[in-house]
Amino acid sequence: MIKSRINAEGQEELFDIVRQKFVAATPEEKVRQAYICFLHQHLHIPLINIVVEKAIVYNKMLKRFDIMVYKQGVCKIIVECKAEFVSLSKQTFFQAAMYNSQLQAEYIVLFNGREERVFKKIDEKYQVCESLPLFSNL
Repeated sequence: MIKSRINAEGQEELFDIVRQKFVAATPEEKVRQAYICFLHQHLHIPLINIVVEKAIVYNKMLKRFDIMVYKQGVCKIIVECKAEFVSLSKQTFFQAAMYNSQLQAEYIVLFNGREERVFKKIDEKYQVCESLPLFSNL
């Protein structure tokens, strides 16, 4: 369950269990927090192995990924979140693949709160997967 509150300005905020702080409850943030809970509760990924909204440099431009999971210092999963009303498109995949050109994760996930698409990188190509493995199997 995601903890929420109304701040002094009357805006809803959600508690991010990874960053250990309240963040604005934007439509995309609601999706991001739901997926963080899924990763932690269902795939048993320790919170210490999850990174949220960190900047990376791509082609001399500063970009920011939504969620990354690493194990033993190696990036294993990157997740690109979109608000529920945003469709998962080729552009969404290309955005995540662009981040992954720097991060080199084994899995890419696209998630909008209604739909999840999982891809596994095999020999520099992405193949559709049914689901992510448990953390112990990464």
